[in-house]
Formats: sequence, C-alpha cells, structure tokens
Amino acid sequence: MRTWGRVISGALALVLSATSPAWGWGEKGHRMVNRLAARSLPRDMPFFFRRAVWELEYLGYDPDRWRSPTEPALGAANAPEHFINLERVEGWALPPDRLQFLQGLIERGIVRGDVTPARLGFLPYRIVELTELLRGQFRLWRYAPQRTARQRVERRQIEQNILFIAGVLGHFVADGAQPQHTTVHYDGWDTAFAPNPRGYTTERGIHLRFENDFVNEAVEESDVRPLLQRPRRIGPLFEETMRYLRESHALVERLYELDREGGFAPRSTHAEARRFAAERLAAAAHMLASLWYTAWVESRGEPSTP
Repeated sequence: MRTWGRVISGALALVLSATSPAWGWGEKGHRMVNRLAARSLPRDMPFFFRRAVWELEYLGYDPDRWRSPTEPALGAANAPEHFINLERVEGWALPPDRLQFLQGLIERGIVRGDVTPARLGFLPYRIVELTELLRGQFRLWRYAPQRTARQRVERRQIEQNILFIAGVLGHFVADGAQPQHTTVHYDGWDTAFAPNPRGYTTERGIHLRFENDFVNEAVEESDVRPLLQRPRRIGPLFEETMRYLRESHALVERLYELDREGGFAPRSTHAEARRFAAERLAAAAHMLASLWYTAWVESRGEPSTP
C-alpha cells in the first residue's frame, strides 16, 4: 500500500512540474527579500507590523510550501500564480482584473491547443489582489473598536491577517523580480517558441541553478542591502505592477548570457553574475516594501458596509 502511494505521489509531482515553472528563488532568497523589506519600512507604519520581521520573513517562502503532490488541487491552483509568460501577451494592454484577462485570452485566440490559461500564468493579478486585500485589512485595523475584551481580541486577529497577507504577497513580488518568472524561457531557451542564434542553454536546470543554487552559495544580505532603495507610495497599482514585471522581463537574455559565461556555475567567482542576482533581490525588496507602504497609506477612510 505504501509503495502504491509513492507511485501516485510521484505521478502527481510529474503532472505539476510539467505545467509550471520551477520554484522561485529558493527559501534563502525569499526570506531575504521579506526580511530586507521589513527592515526598510518607514516609522509611520504600525509598530506591530514593523516589529514582525521574523514572521514576515518566514511567510515569504510559504507559497512554495503549498506545492505538494499530496494536495493536488491546491498545487494546480497555486502554480500559475507564480509567473506570467509576457511574450504570449505582447502588444496587449492587459486589463486590470483577472476575469477580464481570462475573457480576453479567449476573445483574442491566445488560448489554444496546449496554451492554456494555467500555462500563461497570473502573477500580476496575484500581486494586485493581495495588495488590495492587505489595504482592506489595514483599513479594518485602523478603525476597529477596542472597548471590550472581545473587540481587542478581534483587532489582534486582524493584525495576524495583515501579517499573513503581507508575508505571502512578498513571495509573489520576489518571483516577479526573477526574469525567468516572466517568460516562456523559464527553464532553458524554448526553441519551439523563438530561435536561439546566441546559443543559450536549452537544457532544464538553469532555473534552479540561478535562483536557488547560485544564490545559496554566492549571494548574501550584505550584497543586497546597499542596493536597496527607500520604499515609496506607488500607483496606479496594476500599471506599476506591470512596469515592475516588464523591467524584470527585459533582463531575460542577460540572465541567459551570464549562464553561458559560467556565471552561475558551482563555486563561480563571476562578479557580474553576483551583482545581477543582488540587484534582482534588491528590486524585489524595494517593490515589496513600497506595496506594503502604499497599502497602509491608502487604507485611510472608514470601511464601507458590504
């Protein structure tokens, strides 16, 4: 019975891995992004939030903990949230909500054959939806009454909700800074989609080699911290999110060039590869802190009744 269970688990793992990119950044990178973002926050954000560095750091890796063959429905729904193939929607000013995006994919004939919505990805929508959810929870916290013991417990629960949403948001923001989470070339150059005159690797493995193995071995917080900018209020939210993802996407070929030069190889001393990874992690931490700050600043105004 245990053997049959292992067979089923292995088959499910193959299904999930065949339809989604590799996991983003590895635990070290995701923790680093959330930790740096939390430590860069301005003092006008709530104290309970600024002091929750460890909680926010832990939660930065959480969405990759949800990828398990023992929860296949969760895995199938979660996988497309981590990426978007921008080449397949090039020239289209994407609509600002997920359902309009899905409708547009059908109307434009982008979804066909094995090109399904799940293979295209929903990363910008996940980032925007979580940021709006965070803004709503900050608003509830601002105006939550504290007269009774029950009300004070409820306000503390809102604080827990805020930390969870903010921490999980960090995961997807960090994924967006990794250029391979914005492209069809997410784990080896896809010659079926585009020619490869520069001879980039077509073999699987570059994804984890860069974001996990190389970062674990060669990139430390001290490399990233000096590159971090102060958080700022950003908007409009969807347009800023797309700008962030397109800036990351513009670096896809540079990533493949660095790999071709051996930049991400074990025990690499390639200074530019190290700088590249540090800059991407710094961009993620800055965007994340800015989204947290924006959600807080824009949460003024009493909650409306549903």
